[in-house]
Amino acid sequence: MEIKDILYIHGITAYGNNHHSLEKQLNKMGYTFHHPDLPGHGIQASTETNNQYTFDDMLLFLKTYIKINIRDKPFIIMGHSMGGGLTLALYKNFKKQITRVILECPLTPAIFNQSERFSKIKFKDFLINISKYKKFIKDNWLLFLKGIRKWTGKDSYTSLLANIMNSNALNKIRTGLKMIDVPTLLIVGENDSVVPPKSTLSYVKDEIHTTLIKKVALGAKHNPFKDTPEQLERFVIDFLKKY
Repeated sequence: MEIKDILYIHGITAYGNNHHSLEKQLNKMGYTFHHPDLPGHGIQASTETNNQYTFDDMLLFLKTYIKINIRDKPFIIMGHSMGGGLTLALYKNFKKQITRVILECPLTPAIFNQSERFSKIKFKDFLINISKYKKFIKDNWLLFLKGIRKWTGKDSYTSLLANIMNSNALNKIRTGLKMIDVPTLLIVGENDSVVPPKSTLSYVKDEIHTTLIKKVALGAKHNPFKDTPEQLERFVIDFLKKY
């Protein structure tokens, strides 16, 4: 059966229709690019509703969306950031239908690896020239510790972000990753300070047991689709043509 459905799952504070250029390219190739807004996001977003939803609510919404819009057809699944974590958690439920997986700066337990953010610091040099590292510390450590507000810019999502980083959500993400047995494309941003690129590449490589294509979007931060769209498109299209 020809596979022509791609389900894209966006990240926290984002919306489904944010991969415009990629979607156009995929449409030309005959694919239908599904990109629903998650509960509390997109046109549904409001300060009053954003914090009402949990990781499990997102999963339930996506399961329902798939059953109504994709039904029992095979499909390709793609997720960015939190959407990458949801992609992995969903795999268990749709293992028989999912033919390929695309992860763009995905949420995994590797997000807690702070050592990568400081790997470029030489301790002796740090002690001698501490002022030189002030900006580095501010841009990395504080971004993570205070990242909920600085990253999203919206206090209304803090409860949801805390929920998707609890043990329940992370266990589902880890379990899904271990179950993947189809070709998988992993894209990370070279300068991503939210999802550490090296740690994420290493973590996924160690946990997954299938064909894994690893790509680094040079110059990109947490949103390759916005920072370096041409690279992202090339990675995805080349992957779909080959696998």
